Amino acid sequence: MEKRSLIVVALTLVLITSAVPVSRVHGVLMTPDEVAMLDAASRDADGQSKGDNTFVKVLKAPFKAIGRLFGAGKKDDGKPQRLSRKDVKQFESVGAAKVVDARTTGFETPAASTTEKVDPAAVALAPAQANLERGRAFLNSGNATDAIALLSTAVSTDPTLHEAYNLLGVAYEMKGLRGRAFESFEKALKADNDNGEYLNNLGFLYFKNGDNDKAAKYLKRAVKVAPQTQRYWNNLGLVQAQRAKFDEAYDCFVRAVGEYQGHLNVANRSQTMGYDKIAIRHLEEARVLRPATAETLLRLAVLYKRTGNEELAAQANKDLVAAKSQANATKE
Repeated sequence: MEKRSLIVVALTLVLITSAVPVSRVHGVLMTPDEVAMLDAASRDADGQSKGDNTFVKVLKAPFKAIGRLFGAGKKDDGKPQRLSRKDVKQFESVGAAKVVDARTTGFETPAASTTEKVDPAAVALAPAQANLERGRAFLNSGNATDAIALLSTAVSTDPTLHEAYNLLGVAYEMKGLRGRAFESFEKALKADNDNGEYLNNLGFLYFKNGDNDKAAKYLKRAVKVAPQTQRYWNNLGLVQAQRAKFDEAYDCFVRAVGEYQGHLNVANRSQTMGYDKIAIRHLEEARVLRPATAETLLRLAVLYKRTGNEELAAQANKDLVAAKSQANATKE
């Protein structure tokens, strides 16, 4: 009987220990309460006035809106755009297969309704530039298949049409043909090796493929030739953060979105990667710039508690309550 009891105790211990999550050096395990708190902060931020939704912007805008990232012909103001919560979850893991879910490559724009059909005979007779522009239009509508047909014909007619190679790279990646996407972007860049968009596109594709060193190489060149383009700085900041070069990442984010959101970007990326102390440092610096921001106080409270600093966590919670009370009073 005693032997049987020992066996039961041993099995119980095995089940308990196997059920406890083990923290990884480069992973963050957040409790359900922490996740709920962050979701609440996002909802609160959504209710704030336009232009002050910084927390949501940081979480949802690491890259420019997906369909326009590769210069698919729409107006580009050069600013990072907002992504959905689903996109953010897809951006959190960088591996060989994805920065964005491989099933939805991350290059599409919402498909536009169109009844236009591609006539192969007319395509073959059309000028290369005309096929380029029609291919661009199909790409904008999310129709990668017809875009490839038009753009391939364009470069067959005029091999010097490097913009068609660039757009082909987008279309091939949309279809999951990454090898051809790389080949097309490289051809575009070979034809115009100081084109910031081509450098950005190739760098981003290396980032999607998990090669952060090569991604940094091309994105550094992109910001050098087009230092005014915030989107390139934003992308380079994310790559540098993924390489754990957080100081360099911050410098890039400042060029993209300013000091305050730059601190929040680094805090978000470093926390995601398991560097809580770095996240705390940047959140504290963000707090200096905007002392009563509820989102920053909330995240500091969570991180202080997780790193064992109960006193600072309690103070941050106290300040958070005060900030929310003040915000409610202002609304009234």
